[in-house]
Amino acid sequence: MTETQATPGTDERTEVRLAVAVHVEAELLRLGLQAMLPGLGCVERAEEFGHTEALDRALAEHRFHVLILSSSNSGHTTAGRLRHTQPGLRTLVVLDPADAESHGALARLPADGYLLREELTAAALDRALRQLAADEMPMPLRLGRRLLSHAGESAHLLPARTVRLTAREHQVLDLLVAGLSNKQIARRLRISEHGVKRLVSSVLLKLGAANRTAAVVTAIKLGLID
Repeated sequence: MTETQATPGTDERTEVRLAVAVHVEAELLRLGLQAMLPGLGCVERAEEFGHTEALDRALAEHRFHVLILSSSNSGHTTAGRLRHTQPGLRTLVVLDPADAESHGALARLPADGYLLREELTAAALDRALRQLAADEMPMPLRLGRRLLSHAGESAHLLPARTVRLTAREHQVLDLLVAGLSNKQIARRLRISEHGVKRLVSSVLLKLGAANRTAAVVTAIKLGLID
């Protein structure tokens, strides 16, 4: 386990202070993340774990806000389990080029946000972490477009299924498609963030989706979104 501490300093955006766990098997990517994370204003501490057993213990004993993984990791089953057993933990997956081009990669790697390895910079990482902290889902534009395009093309292959959303849930779904965060949705609908979280959870449950992106894709396939 390797721990790095962010350098104290004045930053107009330091209101976001995250504890970040890193489990990346690829050495160059792991070293790059170790170099970048301590310099980000939104990171309070970052710890790197080389084995899933050590990661399991750390997540059970300490509070982390974000877990960074790589699509090249071998232990995706463990990663998927951690997402469901650690309440509030956000997962950020760094996608290798081959996985970014694969339509099935996101299905195999459910996460709260994605970054492309070839586009990984300190600024991009900082932005993604802040988006996760704001209940937004970081995703490269071209990856999102490819995903939505594939969903539309494969819509006719999906078995008929009825999903009944309330009028309010439909409103929330439309705003999720627009990329709004929970806070922004709350302002738009003039309800509390707690109410938004409850509605988002209900939409995800009804659509059988693990995250917002999966919910949008499923909604398109079911014809719930024009």
